Amino acid sequence: MKFSKLYIISYIITGIFLQLPSSDAYCSSGKKLEYVDKIYEKNIKTAILFHADDIKATPLHPASIHISQRIPLMLKFDELYTDEADYYRAKIVHCNIDWSPSNLSELQYLVEYNEFSVDQFDFSMATKVPYIHFTFEIPRVKLPGNYLLVVYREDDVNDLIITKRFIVFDQQVKIIGDLELSTGVVQRRFNQQIDFIIDYTQVPIPNPYLDIRVVLRQNHRWDNAIYGLMPTQIKEDISQLEYRYFNFENNFKAGNEFRFFDIRSAHFGGQNVERINMSDTQIDAYLYFDKSRGTEPYSFINDLNGGFVVENSEGNNDFTESDYVNVHFFLDLKGTINEDIFLGGKLTDWRFEAFNKMKYNRVSGLYMCNLMLKQGLYDFAYIVPRHPENATLLEGNHFETKNEYEIIVYFKDQRLNTDIIIGYLKLN
Repeated sequence: MKFSKLYIISYIITGIFLQLPSSDAYCSSGKKLEYVDKIYEKNIKTAILFHADDIKATPLHPASIHISQRIPLMLKFDELYTDEADYYRAKIVHCNIDWSPSNLSELQYLVEYNEFSVDQFDFSMATKVPYIHFTFEIPRVKLPGNYLLVVYREDDVNDLIITKRFIVFDQQVKIIGDLELSTGVVQRRFNQQIDFIIDYTQVPIPNPYLDIRVVLRQNHRWDNAIYGLMPTQIKEDISQLEYRYFNFENNFKAGNEFRFFDIRSAHFGGQNVERINMSDTQIDAYLYFDKSRGTEPYSFINDLNGGFVVENSEGNNDFTESDYVNVHFFLDLKGTINEDIFLGGKLTDWRFEAFNKMKYNRVSGLYMCNLMLKQGLYDFAYIVPRHPENATLLEGNHFETKNEYEIIVYFKDQRLNTDIIIGYLKLN
C-alpha cells in the first residue's frame, strides 16, 4: 500500500510542486538586508561558515572565533545551473547584542578596506546539476563582538546573495557553567537548565549589573536564544556575578534527538531514504513517511544537533563532486492540525518561510515538502513556530536529550558605545 501511495505522491510532486530554479530568475530589486543567516536567491545553495581547520568543512561547530583568529572562519557556497562564475564581493558589519548595526566606523573594527573579492572558485565535476563552488576566507577584525558577513553581486551592495552571522570573542572574564536538570518538579522532566557564574576579576567593570549582558544559545540557534538575564547575586568583594534562577528564566526545552537521513549515495538509498530516482538531469530522494513523536518515549540517536555534513560516498571531492538531490519529506499526522508546520535545522538556517513549509495534500493525506540539498548526512525536525510548544509538539520533549549550549558574555563599552564580547563558554 505504501509503495503505490508513494508513486501517486511522486506523480503529484513531479507535476505540481517541483520547479527547478534558473540562474536568471532574480535581480537586485526587492531584496532587503536582514541581519540573520539567509540566502537571498534560490540558485545559491549550501552556504556554510566553518573553522578553516575543519577538514570536512561542516557547520557542526558554531560560527564563533577567538579574537586572535589564529584559525580563520571560511565561507563556502554554490551557485547552481551555471558554467560561468559571477563576480561576488563581501563586506562585514559590526552589530550590537540585538544584531542591529552598531555605530562603529569600519576603520574601528577592520584592518582593511571593507570590500573583499570572493574570487576563489571551482567547477562541479560530473554532476547532473552543474554548479560553481566558491570559497572565501573571513578577513581579520580588530574588535570582539557580533558580526554580519554580507555577500553581494559585483558592485551592487543591494544585490544581496548571502548574509551570515558570526561572533568574535575575547576571554577577559571567566565563566563557570553547569548544565543540569531544571529545578522545577514538573519542568525537570522536560527542561535543561544553565546555572553560571561570571568572574570579572581581571577586567575593571565599574557597573557590572548594567554593563554586562548575557545570551544563552542551544544548538547554535539564534531564533530561540535567551536574552535579558540579570544576575541574581553580585559579589563585589570577589568580583563575581551569579546567575541562578527559580522561575526557569535559564531553562530550555530539552526537545528530542533530531530526525536524520543519508543521501551520500546517488544510487542507493541510505538510512531513512525509501528510494532514489535518477534521470538524465536530476536526482530525487524519497524519505520514509514520518509521524509525530510528541507522545513517544525517549530513544537515543547519535545525531548532529540539527547540523549536516556534505559528503559523497562515490567521489573523491565532497564539495565539487557531490550532486544536488531533490529530497522529498512526508509527514503523516492522520489528518491536519490548525498550525503551520516547517522543516527546521541548519539545512534551512532555522528559518520558517514558504520554501520549507510543509503543505497538506488532500489526495495523499500527507504533509509534504521538498528541498534541493547537496549530498551528505542531514538532521532535521518538524517545527510549529506559533504554537506554545513549537519545538516539541511533533517531536517530543525529554530531559535526556543531548544538546550543545553556549554562554556569550557581552560588555557595553561606553567609550565605543557598542557591545563587545568578553567571555564565551560551550557546554555539552
